[in-house]
Amino acid sequence: MKRCFQVTVNGETYRVEVVEVIEELGKGDPTSIPAPKPPLLRPAPKPRREGKVVTAPLPGMVVEVRAEPGRWVRKGETLVVIDAMKMENEITAPHEGVVEEVLVKDGETVNAGQALVKLS
Repeated sequence: MKRCFQVTVNGETYRVEVVEVIEELGKGDPTSIPAPKPPLLRPAPKPRREGKVVTAPLPGMVVEVRAEPGRWVRKGETLVVIDAMKMENEITAPHEGVVEEVLVKDGETVNAGQALVKLS
């Protein structure tokens, strides 16, 4: 019997199909049950910089905010540092500009795709 479920992981929603194999075990040789296909895994999202907003590429905790409103930043300059799985990830400015708004603070937990900083 095939059943469909909707699962949300870190803000991303996935549709999952599940096959119930218990029913199949009584019918013939259990070794003849086909192995399930491996799930299709998507690569971790890249930092999205939609227009003027810099977003988190992965979930984690903000350990340092280096951006300050009104400050001029250069392309590649670190704006926010996120700790994910005991690794620090520097989120950088995609272009030169002025920091309009900082949308996170130290110690805050963020999701993948969450807005961090607005640039002009």
